Amino acid sequence: MLVAEVLLQRSRGKTVAKVYEELFRRWPVAEAMSRARETSIAAVIRPLGLTRRAVALRSMAKEVVRLGGVPRSFDELVALPGVGRYAANATLVVGFGKQAAVVDGVSARVYRRYFGLDSTLLPSEDEDLWAAVLDATPARSREWNWAVLDLAAEVCLPARPRCSACPLAARCLFAKSVA
Repeated sequence: MLVAEVLLQRSRGKTVAKVYEELFRRWPVAEAMSRARETSIAAVIRPLGLTRRAVALRSMAKEVVRLGGVPRSFDELVALPGVGRYAANATLVVGFGKQAAVVDGVSARVYRRYFGLDSTLLPSEDEDLWAAVLDATPARSREWNWAVLDLAAEVCLPARPRCSACPLAARCLFAKSVA
């Protein structure tokens, strides 16, 4: 799960799926990846366009081996090479079933519109956004986050949001502003 989240940073899911399969076919456990050459890892992840992740993946694998497994706390996860706030929280939610706020570029659009947050900051740097999402996130974070992503993909579209089809329109500040 953690490796998938690192690979998904600035990459499309369909492309990541192919790379992920090859990566784990060649290095099925952290110990194997920790011993791999960075150039070999870079060759596998080249379709993602960000081969510098090879260094982070190998370093992360070494640290996971040293720790005896993938950490289960936010602070320990973000201390791993290549792991930021989003990847750490997504790993906690999907990998370990914990409650956590998960905000990426797609879900940020939904939340910013709903809460009326106007920001030019990257989602990872927008503290007001993260605070609002954390307050709104229920205990069943996994389903919640998937629902927000589905809403973003089907209704809360970037250029032409379909507010009339949105189940949240009655309380959404953006929908109210365009009505």
